[in-house]
Amino acid sequence: MRLRIAILAGVLAAGSVGVSVARASTLVSMSLDQLTEASSVIVQGQITRQMCRWNESHTQIMTLTSITVEQVYKGNPPSTVAVEQMGGTVGNMMVYVPGEMTFQPEGEYVLFLEPAPAGSRYRLVGMTQGAYRIYRDAATHQDRVMLPSFSRLQAELQSVGPADPPGTLPLGGFHKYVATIVDQGIRVPHGLAFSVAIVSTEPSGAGRMRVFGKTTTALFPNKSLVIPAGTEVEGEAVLLSAMWTIHWDELNVRGVHAAISATSEETEGSLPGRSVVLQVR
Repeated sequence: MRLRIAILAGVLAAGSVGVSVARASTLVSMSLDQLTEASSVIVQGQITRQMCRWNESHTQIMTLTSITVEQVYKGNPPSTVAVEQMGGTVGNMMVYVPGEMTFQPEGEYVLFLEPAPAGSRYRLVGMTQGAYRIYRDAATHQDRVMLPSFSRLQAELQSVGPADPPGTLPLGGFHKYVATIVDQGIRVPHGLAFSVAIVSTEPSGAGRMRVFGKTTTALFPNKSLVIPAGTEVEGEAVLLSAMWTIHWDELNVRGVHAAISATSEETEGSLPGRSVVLQVR
């Protein structure tokens, strides 16, 4: 799910170093529930390596950060995950992207991750919103997480534990809260309407087929749910009187399946490539 739109601005002179600024024009504020559901992987881990390099087309500098996984909150990640971000420094060129996270060397974090467009790397969900620095409180010797500076979560997470010092929460309570969201699954609200592009079909009998589609835009139905663009949708199609009636019955949000009930009708013929609007009953 892309919650950001980056537009390259001009190159600024800064001594002998070229500075390119990529401005993030869209950054959607998300609740912790939404971050959790939008993530395919949530881990706690330590930064072990960072490197910057040009992408394959030599049009964008990327920073790759390796994290050794210490604890898994959601998903089935490898023991080391690689997080891809726009921006960084290569030679005498530096690209700065507002909204991207600046990781501290050897720092420990809780990370909310989604798959990068290609390969086995990940990206932070919601950019800076998807990274929570862990530190040990000197007075209490308690592990705590630091909330992003613009986060609205402080008031929402009173059940996690005391915000002392302000802008932080106890790691244990934070972990428990996220685990509860993961365990409770996804509840798609009745009446929700969204567009789906049909991508493939699979025969399942005479005049019947299984239909597979993907949502075309990111949806934020309420403060507890986000459905990323590209979410998989499935249904069963039945051909009757030269019309396909498709009974859509399942969403797959980052590996978490949710039952839905929606119906659409299409004229006889090939279904892949068609777009439909669904309304959940």
